[in-house]
Amino acid sequence: MIKILIIDDEAAAVKMLRLLIEKHISYEKLIRTCSSAEEALKVIPLYKPSLLMLDIEMPNMNGFDLLDKIQTWNFDIIFTTAYDKYAIKAIRFSVLDYLLKPIDIADLQHAIYRHVIKQKTERFVSPQLVQNLIHNLKQNSPQDFRLALSTNKGVFFADPAEIIRCEGDDNYSHFYFVNEKPLVVSRTLKEYDEILQDHGFIRIHKSHLVNVKFISQVDKAGSAWLRNGTILPVSRRRKNDVLRELSKHAKYNA
Repeated sequence: MIKILIIDDEAAAVKMLRLLIEKHISYEKLIRTCSSAEEALKVIPLYKPSLLMLDIEMPNMNGFDLLDKIQTWNFDIIFTTAYDKYAIKAIRFSVLDYLLKPIDIADLQHAIYRHVIKQKTERFVSPQLVQNLIHNLKQNSPQDFRLALSTNKGVFFADPAEIIRCEGDDNYSHFYFVNEKPLVVSRTLKEYDEILQDHGFIRIHKSHLVNVKFISQVDKAGSAWLRNGTILPVSRRRKNDVLRELSKHAKYNA
């Protein structure tokens, strides 16, 4: 049973989301709605939802403010929002789920399916992830965001500047750091390529995403030499892009 609480101040948005869930989500479910964060604060302890579908922009108290006021919980969160590049980036850095308005049916089904999997394993959203999201939103620039890395040993938070590289292995990504032990995260390299592309990372190979500042050279044989002694292959079709990024980085730091 999924106990869904929709929190949104726009009546039309609530009606549409409820309709989509009722029509396209086949899992057994209960649905309740709130028109404000203040109302949700009163409803959550009584209703005990397993999933919040939470609008970000609301008057008086937005979705992030609401989460900041909740002391303990045992539920999952899917943010619903109109396009907001800064907020979405902060959400993705905290490994949280979101849906863009107007909500796509397939995206909704996938998000609910991910919730059901979490529900079966009792691995709901960690308060640490929400705290990291709130921390990131308080920063003046996305360059100061902390990246949440959820592993089977817990959640770790990394400064992207301290990540040397990521190596993909099917649905897993291996992270290598300047001063920390490597971590394995159960998310694809493609996801981190999208998240870190504005933080000086470049995909040099289908299996390798590298922080460009740690690349010392790319040799004629098509290998990238990293400053820590690691040698990685550069795919032929990406070589020119890698050399171009290296040139930009050298000029920027000249």
